Amino acid sequence: MTLVFIDQDKLSVSKTNMRYGKKAPDVSDMLPTVRKRGIIQTLLVRPNCQDGHYEIVAGARRFHAARIVAAETGEAEPLPCRILSETDDAAAI
Repeated sequence: MTLVFIDQDKLSVSKTNMRYGKKAPDVSDMLPTVRKRGIIQTLLVRPNCQDGHYEIVAGARRFHAARIVAAETGEAEPLPCRILSETDDAAAI
């Protein structure tokens, strides 16, 4: 796995993510920490079908919290991500 910082607009929640759905998850418990310190724990992602884009396998709540903070501040900071191989479906599930 590789550690990189990825722009928020290049990330989307994967259908394999347990929190995938039409409704955004409740992030009220973590939002004060994300506002103060940003995202500390990495998201687990894998390449998406679009070049340079990634889908989030683990970390959907962190992603949604970061998006809320970005909307409040007007600045969307890149998020720390670990990239899985795109063929590693077993690890993604």
